[in-house]
Amino acid sequence: REVLRWIDIRLCRLYETDPRTGKTVQHDLPGSPGCAALTHDGNLLVAIGQELLVMSEEGGLRPVATLPGGVPGRFNDGKADASGRLWVGTATDEGHFDCALWRHDPGCGFSLQLPGISMSNGIGWSPDGRRMYYVDSATRRLEVFDHDPQTGIPGTRRTLFALPQEQLPDGLCVDAEGGIWLAVWGGGCVVHLAPDGVELNRVALPTPLVTSCAFGGPDFRTLFITTASEDDADPYAGRLFAVEPGVAGSPPHRVRLA
Repeated sequence: REVLRWIDIRLCRLYETDPRTGKTVQHDLPGSPGCAALTHDGNLLVAIGQELLVMSEEGGLRPVATLPGGVPGRFNDGKADASGRLWVGTATDEGHFDCALWRHDPGCGFSLQLPGISMSNGIGWSPDGRRMYYVDSATRRLEVFDHDPQTGIPGTRRTLFALPQEQLPDGLCVDAEGGIWLAVWGGGCVVHLAPDGVELNRVALPTPLVTSCAFGGPDFRTLFITTASEDDADPYAGRLFAVEPGVAGSPPHRVRLA
């Protein structure tokens, strides 16, 4: 069964939408979800607060991992790499640079990867796994790391793409050809970038606060785009959009917990 899963952080909800019928099922969560991902055995993993929880088919939640005590922030965006390691960052409402990007390795728990983060957001990898793309929204930059797909250790860090003062980079995904699709908060668009950071195109949205994007649907040729609502007068704010950009994505990597 094909189903699109997406989250609403502020309303503490996870939605499951059937793209064929438009029918949506709502799951109320005990806290703000930062991200969700499929596990290797087909379950759904949700990051809430500082916990990773596995959701049952009935909607029940079972904790499987927790961040070390005393660290600031709540989970925000995250994604699994090709080896099943979950990379998930933290954020706070205050916006101080005291959060971090964490990695959860199968059977080993969390390890700190990048300290000094303000608003950890989009993350993704090139198709060969040798480049890791990462967003700390407060910096207004998309950065790229050399990445060892065997060890999961990020290497040299450099800026790939920068946004103007009034815009922030948010979630991202990578297509099967290596192109990067970056959601722009405040820019009303998703920017399509070549691996070298050159802008190739933009998908314009009728609302400014674009939060993330992911490929799905038959052959992963549909780009689903989420937005946020901070303006009750904007009829498109907070809506979920779908476009066919002419390039396909790849099936998402699944999380291995053990």
